[in-house]
Amino acid sequence: MKRPFLTLVCIFTSLIVNAQGIPQKQKVANLETFTRLCGYVRYFHPSDEAANLNWDKFIYYGSKEVENAANQKELVEKLKGLFNPIAPAVQLIEENNAKPFDLKSISPPNKVGMKEITWQHYGLGSEGGFYKSARTNRGFKTKDPTRAEIGGASSSIKAEAYRGKKFRLKAWMRTDVKDGQGQFWVRVDREGKSYGFFNNMDDRPIKSKEWKAYEIAGTIDIDASYLYFGAFLVSEGKIWIDNFTLEIEENGIWNKIPLQNSSFEQADTQGWYTKSKGYNYATVKDDHVDGQQALLISDNSSYEIIKSIFDEKLAFGAYFTKPIGNGLKCMVPQVLLGDERQTYPSANANLLKELQQRMAKASPDLFDASDVYTRLTSINIAWNVFQHFFPYKEEIKLEWEKELPLALDAAYKSNTRQEFGQVLRVMTAKLKDGHVSVTFGQQNYYSIQADVACVENKLLISHADDTVPLKVGDIILSINGIPALDYFNNIKSEISGSDQWKNSNATRQFLQGYKDTAFTLKVSRDGKEQEFSFTRANLRKSPEQAKTRKLADGVYYVNIGNTEMKDITAMLPEFTTAKAIICDLRGYPRGNHDLISYLLTKKDKDEWMFVPKIISPDYQNVTYTGLGWEMTPKKPHISAKIIFITGGGAVSYAESYMGFIKHYKLATIVGQPTAGANGDVNAFVLPGNYSIRFTGLKVKLHDGGQMFSLGIQPDVFVNQTISGITAGKDEYLEKALALIK
Repeated sequence: MKRPFLTLVCIFTSLIVNAQGIPQKQKVANLETFTRLCGYVRYFHPSDEAANLNWDKFIYYGSKEVENAANQKELVEKLKGLFNPIAPAVQLIEENNAKPFDLKSISPPNKVGMKEITWQHYGLGSEGGFYKSARTNRGFKTKDPTRAEIGGASSSIKAEAYRGKKFRLKAWMRTDVKDGQGQFWVRVDREGKSYGFFNNMDDRPIKSKEWKAYEIAGTIDIDASYLYFGAFLVSEGKIWIDNFTLEIEENGIWNKIPLQNSSFEQADTQGWYTKSKGYNYATVKDDHVDGQQALLISDNSSYEIIKSIFDEKLAFGAYFTKPIGNGLKCMVPQVLLGDERQTYPSANANLLKELQQRMAKASPDLFDASDVYTRLTSINIAWNVFQHFFPYKEEIKLEWEKELPLALDAAYKSNTRQEFGQVLRVMTAKLKDGHVSVTFGQQNYYSIQADVACVENKLLISHADDTVPLKVGDIILSINGIPALDYFNNIKSEISGSDQWKNSNATRQFLQGYKDTAFTLKVSRDGKEQEFSFTRANLRKSPEQAKTRKLADGVYYVNIGNTEMKDITAMLPEFTTAKAIICDLRGYPRGNHDLISYLLTKKDKDEWMFVPKIISPDYQNVTYTGLGWEMTPKKPHISAKIIFITGGGAVSYAESYMGFIKHYKLATIVGQPTAGANGDVNAFVLPGNYSIRFTGLKVKLHDGGQMFSLGIQPDVFVNQTISGITAGKDEYLEKALALIK
């Protein structure tokens, strides 16, 4: 009797699947194949059509096209329809097909005037930055390497008279951008040189070619001193801005506040700061909204033809064959021949035009993460960046291929901007890169005036101002009813980096949240449980810390995190006669690494930073350009006993610093391992305006050993204790003092 019932169930299930479309697992598999092919063509196939493509819109449209392919044959048809107009030389074959690539298909009948064109990646770069991506023998946009990241125009008003009042800033903008964007912004500066309200439209960038009005609204902080506002161009392109108006609400009535030169009618942009290096500013009469003029901001990049950006390059005939899933492989030529006009073979112009029209019709002007195809597009782009350009996959034994289906599936299941941000953070946490960050919109930087430490597997208050009812040593039992360790570990799951960096970062984030959000803490104090309620109203102010101080006769303390080099230089006469100097580098240096020169006894020639030179996919066959600081000993030499305090919060520049201290044995290192994330940061922006940063080059110890995720190891380990924190002790400093005695 069971068999007919099971048969009916199977039939019914089949009908449900057919009614709903392609099963989720097949959709993800189709998108995996599409994602892999996108990366191979985008970064390693040098056709003009692919290089000039709007890849965001292409991937968005392509995701819609391929996800519902019912079988391999249909998927191949979809992929060919997408890629033939941009990469006619790329071939798709079945996985068991072993045929070689036919070079005749990319050999022009007449090679006169033809040059070899292939991709070179000095890291993953934008044109003109430290990291560069370019095709040989093709146009390359150059810019001053010291150019500002944004081209801004800003103005301000005194804000004391408007404290605690609601405001709204309105202005008009239009743009002409490809990879760039325009944004308006407002910031309140508070007394004491701290910041209050801030909004820079990071969650709604402007790319419209048409004039449109935009608004930023909020409440001016109760201790405000100035309100700054303006607009800026990110990266390259042009923006036009006009007609700024500021209104303040008083007794239910919105009053217009006078602004100087609000429509740019006065000469020389009077009343505005317009000095971003690498950008041009001009008032224009032929394109405006209000009055007779508007302000045009444009970048001043220029093009030049380059032969190559480094020596390593492939020759004509180079190609690769890679599996892309669904029983398919792609055969991708890496070098094409081309003249000044076109790479060979050129795509069918009609097919390309039709593809571009379909892309434009199917994709939005502004990507939003509430749209599943925006999320799928972002996963496609982000996964490929790390697949082909992340320098540390070997060091952490990363199986990045396994993360793609998980991330695509999670993209389907997330719905909001915040949820998808968490998907990206969980995905990038697998990289164990302390430089990785995923930012979007308003960030969780608001808190209360207290700090948290994780010690002996417990969360406790390590510092508290008089403005909060917490006490140092309070053991946190729960936050909003969630056990403290569970909440802490959930934060860590979205942080990329070593264990020591995760712990340092998660304790900093533990009390943070959106502005004006409420939370409760249950703590144990002297064996009794107490519960407190809080509102995150302000940014956390760092406790005051001394720069340099004399601890005893001949014994000095230097906080490397807040002492400028000029102050250290002024102390050199005392340091050269000192018995001992304790240097505290548990944070980020204040541009004072020249102190190392006064400790060195021989010239440094070490290369420990390595910029990848990438010409092949999947981060294979990579060569490097080695770099170092090339530091030279300076006089007067400091011969005192030196102790450096450090720990998991010392990251990046701090680790460059500590690398010298460790390798040249310039000091005894006390504390915990540093974060293990060093090297110039690279960054990219995803549709939906998610910004992702990561370590773009490979950094090693001076002796060639692994630094990534391991950090600089101390000579003397120190473990904080609950009793020590409760008693107000700095156990790191106490250990350093003990070593001096």
